[in-house]
Parts: sequence; structure tokens; C-alpha cells
Amino acid sequence: MIRRCLWLISLNSPTPLYQQIKDILRHQIERGELEPGSQIPSEREICQRYNLSRTTVRQAINEAAAEGLLYRVQGKGTFVAKPKIAQSLFRMTSFKDTIRARGLTPSIQVLEAHNLPADFETAKLLNIDVHEEITRIVLLGYADREPIVYYHAFLPVAIGKEVAQMAQVWAREGKAFSTYDLYPRREGFIPHITNQTFEAALADKSTAKILGIKVGDPIFIVISITYAKDNRPMEFKRAIYRGDKFKFNIVRQHPLF
Repeated sequence: MIRRCLWLISLNSPTPLYQQIKDILRHQIERGELEPGSQIPSEREICQRYNLSRTTVRQAINEAAAEGLLYRVQGKGTFVAKPKIAQSLFRMTSFKDTIRARGLTPSIQVLEAHNLPADFETAKLLNIDVHEEITRIVLLGYADREPIVYYHAFLPVAIGKEVAQMAQVWAREGKAFSTYDLYPRREGFIPHITNQTFEAALADKSTAKILGIKVGDPIFIVISITYAKDNRPMEFKRAIYRGDKFKFNIVRQHPLF
């Protein structure tokens, strides 16, 4: 419950009142005072505690829900959501390790695995000729049987055919994996660096259907290109992460003076 003695709001602060209420909820969730699955006080209770309008409190709760901190159950109330899955940008980690680190059970479904001619964009990113044959692998990643990430991977056939075959085998065996886990570890096919770009976006109709979310819900789009030691592209991957389930962390080093 929100404790008046510990969490106060300031009418003189430049921070909007709804933001202060949202921050109180966030801090209590982070400190474990509001546990995942627990119900928060009603809008009326929060209004009475802080002498605020229903509009202000509702805006705070709506934004907290949009950020994945809370979720609503029709006719029952508002509850604390499970913590988001933290994905480090400092080092490459596999899908299964990321999910297991949160105490969740990872699984992968192979939606597509076939060869096709490369279009202009993919050919350019993989440094191959347009219409040259490539392998396309489409995966759907789950945490505790809930879809959370949608992958489209494109690889040169020299590596892609083997990766696609392994993906089918591992999926049938119930193993969770990333395409990175399936690279053949032999000379010329060992990943060296991965260049990634991140973009916040809103889910379109097809993405919403695949991930089990609503059209317009927040998503992260991550474009990755993995290179071998000789700078030869090994994979171009487009991943779509649910914004209500993931957050990304990065550590930056300050320059020395």
C-alpha cells in the first residue's frame, strides 16, 4: 500500500502531480513494497490520501500501465506487473540466458525456415549480389509460454542452411535458442562483432497479432548485423520486442581528462 509517511508529494515542485504519484508507485515496486501480482489502492483511495483529483491519479495510473509497471483486470482493479526483462547492451547474451536470468522459462517456435532470393536491402547489408540465394528464419520467442519477441533473420546460404536445420531440430527438442547459438563454430563462421540499432515504435496490426498485444502498443525494433573476424557479414536480423516486457541497459565510460 502507498504509505503517506514514507512517500510525499510536493505542491511546489515543478514535477507534475501525476508524475509524482507515478514515481511513488515506481519506487514502491522497485523496493519490493508492491510485489508483482499485488493489487494497488483504488483511484479513490489514492485521491483521498493525497487530496488529489481523480483525473490526476488516473493519468498517473494510465501512464504507469502504459510503461508496463501495472496492468488492469476488468471489474477487479489494478495490479503490479512482473518486472521487465533486462537486456544488456554491453555484451551479447543469448535469448535463453536472458529469459532464465529473470526466473522465467524460455521457448522458441520456428515460424519459417527456407531459402529465397535476396532483395536489394538484404543483399546490401549482407554484402552479396541482389537475387543471390539466402536463408530466412522467422522465430517467435516465449517467456513462460507468453510471446515476447519476434525475429526475422537473414543469412548467406553457406551458413544459413545449417542454422535453419539446427533451428528445426532444437525447436522439436524443446530447446530455447538464438540464431547465434546455432552458428557452426568453424573457421570463417565464428562471430566477431555485432552492430545494432534500436528504435522505439508502435505495433502494427500484424505485429500485434503475432505478439498478442494491441495495435499501437509500444515495441522495440532492434536491427543487428553480425560480422566474422574478416568483416564479412554473417547475419542480418530484425527483432521486435514487446515494450511492456523488455528494457535495455547500457553502461558508458566517461572520457579521461
